[in-house]
Amino acid sequence: MTELDGRGSRAAAALRVERAIRAAARAGNRLLAGGVARVELADGCERETLLVALARMGVRLEEPAARPAEFVFVERLGDEHRAGSADPDRQGAGAGPAPDAARGLAPVLVALDGGMASARGDDAAARIAWAADGMRATARLAAEFAETARASAGTGGKPRIGVSLVLEPKTAALTLALADAGCEVALFSAVSETDPEVAAALAADGRVEVFAPTSAGAADAAGSAASVDAEHAAAILDWGPEYLVDDGSHLIRLAHTERPAALDRLRGAAEETTSGVRPLREMAADGVLRIPVITVNDARTKTDFDNLVGTGQSCVLAIADLLDRAGWAPPAGADPRAAAPEYAGIAGSRWAVIGYGPVGVGTARFAAALGAEVTVVERDPVRALAALHDGFEARRAEAALPSADVVVSATGVWHTLDVSGFALLRPGTAVAVAGGIDDELALDELRAAGWSVQSAGEGVAEWTAPGAARGPLVLADGGGVNYTAAEGNPVEVMDLSFATQLAALTRLMRGDLAPGVHALSGEDEARVARTALALRGGSADPAPSRSRPGGAAQPWSVHRYRAAR
Repeated sequence: MTELDGRGSRAAAALRVERAIRAAARAGNRLLAGGVARVELADGCERETLLVALARMGVRLEEPAARPAEFVFVERLGDEHRAGSADPDRQGAGAGPAPDAARGLAPVLVALDGGMASARGDDAAARIAWAADGMRATARLAAEFAETARASAGTGGKPRIGVSLVLEPKTAALTLALADAGCEVALFSAVSETDPEVAAALAADGRVEVFAPTSAGAADAAGSAASVDAEHAAAILDWGPEYLVDDGSHLIRLAHTERPAALDRLRGAAEETTSGVRPLREMAADGVLRIPVITVNDARTKTDFDNLVGTGQSCVLAIADLLDRAGWAPPAGADPRAAAPEYAGIAGSRWAVIGYGPVGVGTARFAAALGAEVTVVERDPVRALAALHDGFEARRAEAALPSADVVVSATGVWHTLDVSGFALLRPGTAVAVAGGIDDELALDELRAAGWSVQSAGEGVAEWTAPGAARGPLVLADGGGVNYTAAEGNPVEVMDLSFATQLAALTRLMRGDLAPGVHALSGEDEARVARTALALRGGSADPAPSRSRPGGAAQPWSVHRYRAAR
């Protein structure tokens, strides 16, 4: 075999492995990190490539007596796999092995020849049920929360909870869990963040009031997505929630600016995102925040998993899915709109990740696990230094962007990539947002400057400067790529986030927090983590029965350099 043949074989193996990993995560919207895999591959190059990628993503290998596989990778699927024999303790048929509530979701089986078997159904109701089965920590805390809800209700009726989150199966399952816990529940979601089939299924269920589009053409029929969103946002506040689970603090800010009557009933809120916490701190500093808000985003059980691991995985894999469908090649290659697919995989491509907070760290980690060469663009010198120590280059934008094949904004900051930033990119460079806020990419500036836009594939648009023949490719219209072009963060990571939200709601219902911004207590974080850890087959060492303040090993008066006696 020639050296070129060897390189070609390795590249082909890397592409097959990448596609198999993407299929494994996509099949059940599953979290790879922390998961357990079995690898049954004879090809040495494919096996090694897969094992390295899985290890870099934080996937453990199966130990049948202790931790059965959640992901099974094989050469090809035979009848024995499709019948569910990947796990002899499970009984399943047809599409794959069946779920087991005591052990979590059924494993997904993926073949490197493109085959896949999963027990999850395709319709919205089945996807909601699958998410509910997978969010076991949320279910456990929801059962405990039911007692708090009953006590809070007293003689005044059920507690009223408004939820403003991206509407997909996991969010639907959360709202149903709240309803089952004895609350009146309403859900708001923006047009661009709503799976209309899930919204329709939730509305048909009848336990939750839905303020979101329930059909794909709802926004067009109403005139514009912005008008639909404004109407629904006002409606959920007029519905009169006592507690809010907010995303981006948009409803909290709407209540304080245009819907002040909602504050007469609103007793507290929990905020899900970094971009929502920032304006809340400004409001508190200005003395205008009239309700207590718990920053769920800042809890370790949220940001260390949702932002870092879940968003990192789901954004990188969503980007790869879009590029693969578009037949994308790095800018030096063929036109990505060519009829013949040119996609060669993430391995060897050059990524620039702008921002090295938790989302940026996770994005860099998962891109590198698939073989990307990552450079970090970061204004905070401490975070830039951390990127170097994580094995990535750290460069200024003007040095990193012109050579990047893929650019990911992971800042949550308005106009992170403006006209001058886009001008640095080569034609064919793919641009995406991880996490994301409105206008994180300055597409409004591009329009004002005369840039034109045309489709380059599903979820891919080419933006071309005046007088240029070609331009960079923007994914998912500049929205958060994981929730606009895919199913959002994986089930297991949202299980942690939603369990943390339930802990925050429990705290809010005590009714003793003053208006302002509050952190979730360490005790509540530990309660959520212990629940999830036990359900996933892990354990933490118990705290000592007697510990010193601050964790000191000795009384403060005992030290090394005492005078001799």
